Amino acid sequence: MTAHAIDTYIDGQLVAPSAVQSWEARRAQAVLKKLTARVGALGVAELLPGVDLSALDTTDPRAVRDVLVTLKSNLGHAGLYAILKRELALSDRIARIAVTASRGGSTHCGIRLVAADCSASEFGAWFDDLTATDAETDMIAACPDHYLLRGLPDGRQEVVETTGGSPTPTRFLVDYTTGRNASIPTNPDYPVQIAGQAVLDDGLVVGGVRHQFRDVNGAMEALLTVEFPRLFPSRMITEHRWHLATEFGNWIDAFRQQRNQR
Repeated sequence: MTAHAIDTYIDGQLVAPSAVQSWEARRAQAVLKKLTARVGALGVAELLPGVDLSALDTTDPRAVRDVLVTLKSNLGHAGLYAILKRELALSDRIARIAVTASRGGSTHCGIRLVAADCSASEFGAWFDDLTATDAETDMIAACPDHYLLRGLPDGRQEVVETTGGSPTPTRFLVDYTTGRNASIPTNPDYPVQIAGQAVLDDGLVVGGVRHQFRDVNGAMEALLTVEFPRLFPSRMITEHRWHLATEFGNWIDAFRQQRNQR
């Protein structure tokens, strides 16, 4: 591993950074196309003043990321709710059906990252702080499929995102006080744990997360795992591994940059 690198393992196999970047670029273009089509030319001019989308270098992930963050931020929570209203209603119904049909069973989606120049405890604290301080820009910038991520006054996190290979975005809340109830096993070799249950507004549990971190030979090793109802489509589970690789890779980069600026 070279300095500042992030090695991503999917199905136990090391994947090239370019593969993760290609996934992010594809999803970024899809999300940008969706949002700009829905607000129209006049809306784009209002939300992205001075930005010429025809001149945007779509091969530059940072450039597209910045445009998406600006667009989502200027739309605001209410604007995003309005644009995604029908899709969120549909995904809510689908999630409820999947939970009922799964009869309490679950399936897991996981990857492993190894990040140089990174401390498990420091990164874990930084990540926790994203929700505690409601750092929305850092949260939504990490993945193009993040439409809205914010910390709520009760300590939970509201998430509106396209999960894996789902055709529609979904909305849920992550309650990090209930991580002990997640079905994802705890690995005692990983002392830093970030875990919680994903619930709908009425408290129905639709999934969970358990992200586990440790320091190994000067680098941080992360086991990143998401729990879904057992009968969720397999493609959705498979694609979500790339979502995890993208968001945590970008979060790790953001952590390192902010730490080095202190």
